[in-house]
Amino acid sequence: MTTASPTRRRVAILLTGGTIGSGGHDDLDRLDYVDLAKVLTDEEALPLYRLPDDVDVELARFARIRSNDADEAFWRRLRARIVELAADPGIAGIVVAHGTATLEETAFFLHLTVPVDVPVVLTGAQRPPTAMGSDAQWNLLGAIRVAASTEARGLGVLVAMDDRILTARDVLKSSNHGLDAFRARDHGALGDVDAYGDVWLYRTPTRRHTTGTRFAAEVDDYPTPLPHVEIVPVWAGMSPSIVDRAVEAGAQGLVIAAMPPGMTPSAVEDAVDRAIAAGVVVVQGSRAITGRVAHRRAWDERGLVGSDTLSLPAARILLSLALASGMDRDGVQTAFAEH
Repeated sequence: MTTASPTRRRVAILLTGGTIGSGGHDDLDRLDYVDLAKVLTDEEALPLYRLPDDVDVELARFARIRSNDADEAFWRRLRARIVELAADPGIAGIVVAHGTATLEETAFFLHLTVPVDVPVVLTGAQRPPTAMGSDAQWNLLGAIRVAASTEARGLGVLVAMDDRILTARDVLKSSNHGLDAFRARDHGALGDVDAYGDVWLYRTPTRRHTTGTRFAAEVDDYPTPLPHVEIVPVWAGMSPSIVDRAVEAGAQGLVIAAMPPGMTPSAVEDAVDRAIAAGVVVVQGSRAITGRVAHRRAWDERGLVGSDTLSLPAARILLSLALASGMDRDGVQTAFAEH
């Protein structure tokens, strides 16, 4: 569906699937719809949404997937479509309607790789639009408002959920079912969408993103798939063989989900050191959902890199792109300090 006016701002919406485009068994279904896996047809979905009267909206079906099936190939195709849309000088912004399971990962990949200044805003829903009390309608409406906002231009990829405007770098899904599931991991939201649909922005991201990254210019030349990076969970009494197996399976990078604030059992430290000696780049993250993993002086001797304030999935994406670009361990450390 397309509505057009030469005097109003135009926003393109890419529909990919997920809860925001799913249907349940009935209007009480807020849970079992996940197993039903019913992606609404466009004819079923569109009447359920309220689009703004003062923005020209262009809706297009990009995919029909549950976001648990999103992967690098999906991200690359989505990036290419966003770049194509952004080349149209009449497009003020782009909204991606996405499932919430991997929304933060898709958002951060795009944040690092789309070479555009127009606002790219991801949104989703915690309850399907067919359910009572769904957040799907308001989240989509808010995302359109943010994408149409001139103030959002140049801020990189954003996430608009539950009235919050978040940068893709910091976004974290913190609840399985709560409507306020999406939050900033450490430093707070960039702004809000108020009850009138007005966009209020209070701060801007300072780390490299979109047009400011080398990845956005180079990613089309990187290998497909990107270098293999694994996230290794850590718990009390774990076997160090888990680290060894990841290396044996061909991992070129590891993100360690360490005990806060970045600790591992001694036997695991030895396994990590073996991985580094074998040429694997290792980023030390943390199981804690907030707080910076500071780069300790001792890690320079061991060859570790601190994950800064990135979530574990975000650290995995940045490390994979950094390795694809040819960065060595020192280059990766700089990338984590700058992005």
